[in-house]
Amino acid sequence: AGKYSGATGAISDATCQDCSAGKYSSITGATSDATCSDCGAGKYSEATGATSEATCQDCGAGKYSGATAATCTNCAAGKYSSSIGKTIATACTPCPTRTFS
Repeated sequence: AGKYSGATGAISDATCQDCSAGKYSSITGATSDATCSDCGAGKYSEATGATSEATCQDCGAGKYSGATAATCTNCAAGKYSSSIGKTIATACTPCPTRTFS
C-alpha cells in the first residue's frame, strides 16, 4: 500500500514507486499512480508512500490548499484566515481598514 509498479517481471520491490506527496493509497498490488488518491482541498500531506487518508492534515489558520497539496499556501500579505482547512485563496479575508498583516 502507498506504492505502485507498472513493471512486469520484477524481481524486487525496488521497482515499486511511492505515491507522491499530497496523495495516498491503501491498495496493495497497484499497477499505476492512478490508484493514489488525492488529499482533499484544504488538506495537505508531505509524506510520500502514504497508505491512509489519515496522513492528510488540515491546513492551519492563515493558509489554504487545493487538492493534491504537499504543502499549504499562505494567505497573501494584507489578508488573513482564522479558520483551518480553507480551500481557496478567496477564503483569506482582507485586513480591516487602517490595519495590515
